[in-house]
Amino acid sequence: MPGRAGGAPVTSLVLALAAVLVGLLLGPAAPQAQAATDVRLLQRDLAGLSYAPLSAVDGVYGSQTTASVRHFQSDNGLDVDGDAGPATMSALTAKVKQVQSKAGTSADGDYGSGTLGAVKSYQSAHGLDADGIAGPLTMGAMNIDRITSSGTGASSDTKLLQRNLVGLGYLAAGGVDGVYGPATKDAVLSFQSDNALDVDGIAGPQTDAALTAKVKQVQSKAGTPADGDYGTATLGAVKSYQSAHGLDADGIAGPRTMAAMGIARELGGGNPGGGSGGSGGTPSVPPLSGSARDKIVQAARSQLGVHEWGNNCNPYGPCEAWCALFASWTWRQAGVNFSTAFSGDFYYYGRDHGTLHSGLSNPQPGDAIVFGSGPQNTSTSVHVGIIEKANADGTVDTIEGNSDDQVMRRHFSPAARGAYAIVSPAGA
Repeated sequence: MPGRAGGAPVTSLVLALAAVLVGLLLGPAAPQAQAATDVRLLQRDLAGLSYAPLSAVDGVYGSQTTASVRHFQSDNGLDVDGDAGPATMSALTAKVKQVQSKAGTSADGDYGSGTLGAVKSYQSAHGLDADGIAGPLTMGAMNIDRITSSGTGASSDTKLLQRNLVGLGYLAAGGVDGVYGPATKDAVLSFQSDNALDVDGIAGPQTDAALTAKVKQVQSKAGTPADGDYGTATLGAVKSYQSAHGLDADGIAGPRTMAAMGIARELGGGNPGGGSGGSGGTPSVPPLSGSARDKIVQAARSQLGVHEWGNNCNPYGPCEAWCALFASWTWRQAGVNFSTAFSGDFYYYGRDHGTLHSGLSNPQPGDAIVFGSGPQNTSTSVHVGIIEKANADGTVDTIEGNSDDQVMRRHFSPAARGAYAIVSPAGA
């Protein structure tokens, strides 16, 4: 009996050693290999949608992948836990399939090399940076909602957010529907831009706190309880304030009403366009370097994706058609003393300074390109943009304000699109 009792540990040890030897000979168990494959698929999809760099596709579910998953979850109304469970994988795969369908490639949910190539082709055809990554600008061009929920998980919270955005003139009155769709996202982007917040379109704690504080300021000035909810009582109180101060009595605390109340609509204040009734925006610009042309292009690039709000309200000047406000603003960032709200004024600037190109010849980065039939009035001179790049085939890449209500890139032949003038800034 003692020998039998002492044999069990020996047998167990032999079995354990045998298992180790088998493992060394056969390599990782099948479930482990499958897990690594799933992680790579997850990482490819996150990288393809610009939630992670392509270099992060390494099969390791580390801190970078966890952070990327959390960002995607926040954008899509999922539990923000960093765990790519079935619900997250389903939402991510569905989003990738949408991109693949728009790019004209097989919608298999795997953002591999085939999808990268198809998206590059799509981007080239639509005047976008052809990097193959479906970031915010590319998904916007594809009409795919990048952000489908505020992440609060509650319709009532979204409606409160929307009421406050409507009340401050960032969202149309009919936008209170409890759905965090593209219009709400654009309104959040505009509010964030005005208030020196991270401009990501996500109404997180900092954005919500800043918005609530602004609403409370308006409520206090209008003489109603400052509860941070721009409801019917606040609308009524603001209407009364507006009537008493000779303003349009619509109940919305837009730029002019907030100015009358002495409330800064944006951090930093000021009216960069120099006109009256300004939108009250001060664009954030990174440090600029190089020649005047370099600075103009850098300034223009820094504004890509900036949207208008309300009725043509923008960060570059008054609430009105703002392509010329944007274009002249970019020139001023390079030290060019020129400010206008009318595209035709660029033609006259070029004529007076000797910088008007002959026909549409020799476009250069930083030049203004003007569209229409002539500079006489707003009916004949209809738009202006800034040339970012002149291509060997005669086409140009531009950055234009008030293009589909935002700052966007365009790629085209100047003559085919109806340009009538190209103008260089003096001294460039």
